[in-house]
Amino acid sequence: MGFLKFFGGGGGSKIQKLTGKVTEPYMQTAERQRCMQLLADEGSEDALFGLMQRFTFRTEASIVDHDEKQMAYELLVSKGTAAIPAIERFVTVHDAVYWPLKALKDIGGLEAAVALLMRALDAASKKDTRVNEHKVQLVSNLRDFPHPQVQAKLAELVTDPNEDVRIMAIDGLATYGPEVALEPMAQRILDPDESPRVKTILYEQLIDFGWSLEPWRPAIEETGALPEHYRIGAGGKLERA
Repeated sequence: MGFLKFFGGGGGSKIQKLTGKVTEPYMQTAERQRCMQLLADEGSEDALFGLMQRFTFRTEASIVDHDEKQMAYELLVSKGTAAIPAIERFVTVHDAVYWPLKALKDIGGLEAAVALLMRALDAASKKDTRVNEHKVQLVSNLRDFPHPQVQAKLAELVTDPNEDVRIMAIDGLATYGPEVALEPMAQRILDPDESPRVKTILYEQLIDFGWSLEPWRPAIEETGALPEHYRIGAGGKLERA
């Protein structure tokens, strides 16, 4: 669905103009913020969808960029449940989902944010594209929403065909602790088809965490799964050789 299709009539034209200014990275900061406020004041689903376009790009000044995104997030939260339809629409079609999901969690609670994440991720997984950045970004945000459904999804995604998704899934699963994350991490190490990039990230994570691979030591040593510059030391902890 094209962006212009979201708008219609005179009101739509006004929203389009305001959104155009909000998405102009070289616009004066004060003017861009004024337009953000006007969209929030208008308050319709289309206007709030337009406001969220501010999340889709970065300005050269990182402080300004963060402050404006924080402002857009706070404007969304201030609209309460009226913002939910626009947030749901945005998250299903855009990669920049961090701030909208954060707003939804504040408005509707963790369950609402997780439910939207699961729906958006299921839809993104069906996209038959060589580079699925939408899916990658959704998975990268799963770690911020601790929940049994999220944990189960992350465990499923550690074997995803997309390398970036696997990395994000492993990173997210690690937030649940060694009881949850160690088994799938060890299986990635033991998988001969796993990429060197993923394995290297795993090695460094395990060293940082200080988690023990003792239960998997025999299999790892027997298969020679570790490269020569890593070894399993005392207590099963991975270390650099």
